[in-house]
Amino acid sequence: MVRLRISAISRKPGFIPVNYQYQLQSAIYDLIRRSSEKYADFLHEEGYSNLESTLKHFKLFTFSRLSVRPYHWNRNGFSDVRQIEIIFSTALPANYEHIIYGIFSKMSFRLQFSENSLTWDVREVQSLPEPEFSSPMKMRCLSPITLSSRRDKPDGGSEIHFLEYLNPDEKEKFIANLHQNLIRKYEAFNQKTYSNNYTFDFCPDPDYLIKKAGKVSKLIRFKNGVNVKALEAPFIVTGDPELIKIGYQCGFGEKNSAGFGCVEGGWLK
Repeated sequence: MVRLRISAISRKPGFIPVNYQYQLQSAIYDLIRRSSEKYADFLHEEGYSNLESTLKHFKLFTFSRLSVRPYHWNRNGFSDVRQIEIIFSTALPANYEHIIYGIFSKMSFRLQFSENSLTWDVREVQSLPEPEFSSPMKMRCLSPITLSSRRDKPDGGSEIHFLEYLNPDEKEKFIANLHQNLIRKYEAFNQKTYSNNYTFDFCPDPDYLIKKAGKVSKLIRFKNGVNVKALEAPFIVTGDPELIKIGYQCGFGEKNSAGFGCVEGGWLK
């Protein structure tokens, strides 16, 4: 596993809107391509194939939301930002660490918004240790978790529907999809069939739900007018430590390479 904390500074104070996910994803892909075109082509064209279907590919990396400072907040976003930090995490083995370091070290990248463009210079790349994986474990979202399914439309077609854990009619589906998603990523990375029979469960921290009055859903505007609904709350996950590990390394849920499902955590005490 390679897990990095990346710090960068802006050449001038800038404004970052609330919905920056797509621009950040684009910047990371641009960094990857400029540093290692072979790795970028692999991610874009192939990725890690699921054993059951060559049509399903995983990038097997994720990244956190931005940590910004200093800043002034208003309902549209963050102004006067000079420094940002993100966590980048991948299931790639440690012998690939030099490649990942090379992607970010001493590099510059641009966040391009419709209103402005900000150039950032990477100043520090720090390697982070991983915890010992066990069950259950408590995790904290560094970016929200999203899961979806297809549902029928009145006209006879189908559409993507983002599942809500707090909807009683969707809770079991949310947990089942999360479990199956981890299994598929495990199989894609290890290139072997998953055969363990651990009981799997996922539960947001009840105290946090009370504190937030159940308001833990995020609606993130992504590219092409797509609104992604996601869950952001500390949670307790129970199950096979190997599945918990793959979730920690490359993200829980879907759209990990777009910056969803990045977590941190450790033992449940």
